[in-house]
Amino acid sequence: MAKFRRTARFPSIDSLPGHSMAGEWAYPGIEISFLDVVKMHRWMPKRAAQSIRFDEICAKPGIWNGIDEFAGPRYEAADTTFPGIVIAGMYNPCQLPFRLVDGRRRMEKLRRTGAENGMFQVYSVAEAEQFIVEVVQKKSGSFVS
Repeated sequence: MAKFRRTARFPSIDSLPGHSMAGEWAYPGIEISFLDVVKMHRWMPKRAAQSIRFDEICAKPGIWNGIDEFAGPRYEAADTTFPGIVIAGMYNPCQLPFRLVDGRRRMEKLRRTGAENGMFQVYSVAEAEQFIVEVVQKKSGSFVS
C-alpha cells in the first residue's frame, strides 16, 4: 500500500506530481495521495497498448481544481499518438471498469475528433498500488508526502 518514500512539500493539491487522488477521487482509505505515474511508467514492464472505448474509462473533468485542462498550451501539445494509462478495477467515482491516470488531454483531443476509443496501457490495481504516495496536509496548509 502507500508508503512514505520521501518528504516533499506541495503548496496545494493541484501541485501534486502525477495523478492526484483526493475528494471523490481519493484512493480508498487514504484522504490525499497521488499515483507517481512517472515512476510507474519507468519501473513497470512495458506492455502493448489496447484499444478501449472511452465510455468504459472514468477520467477527471476538464475543469480540475479551477483550471481548464482542455485549453491552452498543454492541451495543444498533447500528442494523441502516445497511449494513455488506465488502471483496471481501480476505484473511480464513475463506477466504470477503468480509471484514467495519464492521458486526459490526449483522450479529450481524440473525443473531439469523433473517436469513440483510444489506445491505453492497462495495469492492475495491485501493480499501481506500489506507486501510490500518501500526502498529509500540514496545519500551515501545505502538503507533505
